[in-house]
Amino acid sequence: MIRIEQDGRLRRITLASPETRNFLDEDGCQRLFDEIRDGIADTNTGAILLEAEGPVFCSGARPAEGCDLFTIGRRMTKPLVISAQGVVISGGVAILANAHVALAAQGTSFGITEMREHRWSVPIYEALAHAIGARRALELGLTGRIFSTPDALTWGLIHQAAPAFELADRASDVAFALSQADANAVRDAFGSR
Repeated sequence: MIRIEQDGRLRRITLASPETRNFLDEDGCQRLFDEIRDGIADTNTGAILLEAEGPVFCSGARPAEGCDLFTIGRRMTKPLVISAQGVVISGGVAILANAHVALAAQGTSFGITEMREHRWSVPIYEALAHAIGARRALELGLTGRIFSTPDALTWGLIHQAAPAFELADRASDVAFALSQADANAVRDAFGSR
């Protein structure tokens, strides 16, 4: 389940299936992609905040062939802020890697673990490599090891770490400030990438 709220010029998208650890199957991935795309197209939206209910941000995501969820951040013209907590695994890491500003709670664990299941996901690897570099992403993918919030911060997967009790407020503050930025200046920023 995905919940949408419009808070002035801020569109809040919440992964709201804590009972499945916010795992996104093909339909869930497509719905999330569509909601982000709708936020980009909406002239009343200045920024998008993606967050999750429960102790796990996202335990995985498996988009259908042709769904561009794992690369959407590269084509956006509005800021995407992602707030993650608890556990971020595989497809969840690929989604997080698309954030223009990523925050995580202290103590969050991350990993791309497909190799443990005897498979390799090119889209997940490419999303992570785009965010932190190919060499580090390959090592993480090959070993399937779990890494920490300090590692994610050092490597640039996230930009800020916060105590869990402060995460929601801090992410909201960042996203709200970005939603109020001058639209033309934001377009120029994205056009210069």
